[in-house]
Amino acid sequence: MAETLLDPDTPATGFPHWSRMLLIVAGVLAAVCAAGGADVEMQLEAAIHREIVLGDLRGALDQYRAILALRDRSNPEAGRALLGMGRCFEKLGRRNEARAAYERIVNEFAGQPDLVGQARTQLAGWENPLPGPRNLQFEQGVAGKVPPGWFVPALPKDADLLAQFRRAGCRTGAGCAVLLVPANTPTPYSNLMQSFSAATYAGKTVRLRAWIRVEASDPDDRAQMWLSVDRRNRQRGFFDNMADRPVRSAEWTQCEIVGPVDRDATFIDFGITSIGRGRVWVDNVSFEAIKP
Repeated sequence: MAETLLDPDTPATGFPHWSRMLLIVAGVLAAVCAAGGADVEMQLEAAIHREIVLGDLRGALDQYRAILALRDRSNPEAGRALLGMGRCFEKLGRRNEARAAYERIVNEFAGQPDLVGQARTQLAGWENPLPGPRNLQFEQGVAGKVPPGWFVPALPKDADLLAQFRRAGCRTGAGCAVLLVPANTPTPYSNLMQSFSAATYAGKTVRLRAWIRVEASDPDDRAQMWLSVDRRNRQRGFFDNMADRPVRSAEWTQCEIVGPVDRDATFIDFGITSIGRGRVWVDNVSFEAIKP
């Protein structure tokens, strides 16, 4: 495939945006981003950190390209770098390049079914976006697995290590979720999120609520709920990630975010981010329109 298909300076049109997944969390492992002399796995983690935590999409693209140039395309690091490039192109609104990146994974990485499956999911999400949030009360799920309706921005084989459905330790009897950060994870954060079409909520004010508690292993361990609205033509809508009011308490704490959904909104994303090595418990999530 021609290199120009993956050039971030080339405009793209024709494919709907799936999700920016912007998780702007200040002050998390800044040193990781400068891991130019580290091994390829650490370089990959640095690129993911730059993309998801810092929101520096062009810088992340440069790092993903460097990884692709270093490794043969049969290596998992190369495929994960290409997946990261696809996400960056989506967030930049460059839909043709994003599609090209995902199709390369499907066509060139057949030996890595986890990668291919995630690329196919991204492509399918453009054509059939979910109409609204799902399983907010955690009534459905298998213990030890990511709760249905929710997802973790990680390869499928890694997702269950970062967030799991639980029936014990919950605030209510139905079920809840816990975000974990294994000790061998290079970057100490995890994210559990949902993404769906904004059509039902366009032009309205919405409210996101959840009960959260933190089993901290360090004083800096914390949780942040976040809500993000995507708009047409690469415009940024409402965004709040509770950076000014993170949850640190071991007691169940109700969190709330209220914000407008623009009339030209395309997608709504929300989730809970765990920062540090502690465990973050989530229960009783609700999402609703409160004003027309």
